[in-house]
Amino acid sequence: MTPADLEDEAARPKLPPDPGLSPQQRAHGRRLAQIHDMYRGELDAVAALLAELRADGTGGDRLAAAVEGMQLTRNLALFGTVCGRDCALLQHHHDIEERWMFPAIAEHASDAVQAVLDRLIAEHRVIHDLIECLRQTATKLARNPDALSFSDCAADFERLDRAIRSHFGYEETQLETSLGRHAIPI
Repeated sequence: MTPADLEDEAARPKLPPDPGLSPQQRAHGRRLAQIHDMYRGELDAVAALLAELRADGTGGDRLAAAVEGMQLTRNLALFGTVCGRDCALLQHHHDIEERWMFPAIAEHASDAVQAVLDRLIAEHRVIHDLIECLRQTATKLARNPDALSFSDCAADFERLDRAIRSHFGYEETQLETSLGRHAIPI
């Protein structure tokens, strides 16, 4: 799967709406979005810094330091892949999803829900690759803060930002019902 494939809404399995959830079940199902909001905040902060650096023409050291400081990037550097291989530790958020939350959902899953879970795991792999690519271009930018390095880093960040936001939106909407209906702790 490529980043473009990840953002292809037509290729994503979709679950039908479930109007039978109580308000409490819906609220519980939306808790995943609250966790994702923390990561969106980090992306927003890096995007704001990127815009500031573009506007004032300052060097890339500040951007590289900000990207290196992102929790997502730190987690990948410390814990390895996001894609769930047995030989690597998982980044904490996706570890919870792939090793605990997804299996809990799968216990009650129809084939349609399982197709969504499989798609989400594949998207995790793409996001891991994009984070690693951004880490590399940010490091390159710190070593050589020229216009080309800055442009490469900015492009990698924008690809990652789009992919994560698309993934989070898909994951939140498709898993809300299962999380809420089965009261799966988040």
